[in-house]
Amino acid sequence: MKTIYFKELKLTRKLLMIWLVLVVMLTGFAAIEFVVLKEAMGEIAKLAEGFPKIILILFGLNGIRIDTPLGAYQCMVFWTDLLAFFYAGFTGVFAVSREVMFGTSEFLFTKPYKRSAIIWAKIGAAVTNLGVFSITVGIMSYLFIILPLGDTSITGIHIITTAGIFLTQLVLFTTGLFISSLSKNYKTASLFTMLTVALFYMIRFALDYTGNGNLLNMLTPVGYFNVVSISEKGLDPFYILLSMGIILAGCSLAAGFYEKRDLIPK
Repeated sequence: MKTIYFKELKLTRKLLMIWLVLVVMLTGFAAIEFVVLKEAMGEIAKLAEGFPKIILILFGLNGIRIDTPLGAYQCMVFWTDLLAFFYAGFTGVFAVSREVMFGTSEFLFTKPYKRSAIIWAKIGAAVTNLGVFSITVGIMSYLFIILPLGDTSITGIHIITTAGIFLTQLVLFTTGLFISSLSKNYKTASLFTMLTVALFYMIRFALDYTGNGNLLNMLTPVGYFNVVSISEKGLDPFYILLSMGIILAGCSLAAGFYEKRDLIPK
């Protein structure tokens, strides 16, 4: 199992690096933007007050004052979340389904290892990659967003926000893994996973627009650890437990389905 785990990390490192480069580019661009527009942030915030609510929600500005360091950080989290969450869903699909797509399943799944051991090793490697991704997001956000804004008092909020991003990534990874365990091929699994993540965002936008987020937020994982609510209340124990339940149940079910599926091309 250890051999498969490290082999999986090696095979997925290039993909991880591509996504990490996107994170660095996004946060780096934001740092430049905030520094250049720092003096004009007050006017931008006043201008944003006149925007329709749906526009504010779509651009991560709902309930946020972008002319404050905390507000600017919260806005940036919205955009880094997009990368983090879609990467997590894609990782769930990529973990096992790619073996069938690339024709390597016949080699891997006929090795003298239990199929369950192979699948759990892949899950472990994927979780490691997601951890690296979340830590990188945290470091880049601190260096490129918090420090240039000049308010290190929000570091505590930043740490728990990063933890919330990681938990959400695990939920969405599990979603992708579960969908791929039920789908017949990689392309179908990828399509349905991306649509599912997009649907989660649509539900969140709808809840934010109607003001029903507190009641129905459990319907969308991307809303479990909203940066605005985290800034005010911290991580919600209910959503931590809910996320852990989804992760454990989803991975166990997906591993069970993969164990019974015919993954060897005929």
